[in-house]
Amino acid sequence: MQGDREQFHFGRVAFFGRAIEEYVSMFNLNVPALLNANPPVAILDCPAGPAAFARQGADIGLRIIACDPMFAEEDAEKLRWVVDTDAQSVAKKTVANRQLFHPELTPVRVRRRAMEIFLGDYSSGRSAGRYVAGQLPYLPFEDKTFDLVLSANFLFIYSNIESGGMMENSPFDLAFHRKALAELIRVSRDEVRIYPLRGPRTPAGHNLEKHDYLEPLMQELAAAGHRVELQSVEQRDILGAESMLVISF
Repeated sequence: MQGDREQFHFGRVAFFGRAIEEYVSMFNLNVPALLNANPPVAILDCPAGPAAFARQGADIGLRIIACDPMFAEEDAEKLRWVVDTDAQSVAKKTVANRQLFHPELTPVRVRRRAMEIFLGDYSSGRSAGRYVAGQLPYLPFEDKTFDLVLSANFLFIYSNIESGGMMENSPFDLAFHRKALAELIRVSRDEVRIYPLRGPRTPAGHNLEKHDYLEPLMQELAAAGHRVELQSVEQRDILGAESMLVISF
């Protein structure tokens, strides 16, 4: 039996983030089109984690709100401890399970540099309203606040291992996913994009081709009148996770 250190499993949601370049790859973002849109596109990143996306987006003129339950914490140095702890954990698990990922996987050390951008921006960005505390499935925004809603590295992958996720004893079951998707749709006036749509294939043998929740949720969303499709993405992270879910209205 393999030890925990040999499995890419988590007991809680890691506070972990990425740079804007990975957001472009994860969500097929057309940055020039976003920048040239009139009126400007309002973007939500939820849950954002300690990503550099909101800061880097602001630097080039994008309007991005990052939302995460950890943003209830006012002290950036307290968040730094969580960032460091979780980055070390992800790094160890990734090295021990390298066969579950694409060769092009962005190293944790590079992602940690992106998280440092977030940490340096957190205090001023929180005061400016760039970082907003909120937790799915109930967000602190009015209906149709955002044109584009992005949700990365939480839904699907933090479900239980047997369903296609990577979280032990996960509370994020099918009912939670149904509520979370409804909430992301509620705050969007145009489109919701979600990536990835499965956790890694694990050494324990959970080798599902698709996440158990994906097809029933897509069927329910289509029945509710939403346009639903899977789109291939450029991001190369988890083997088998090369597409995003796009929900549009």
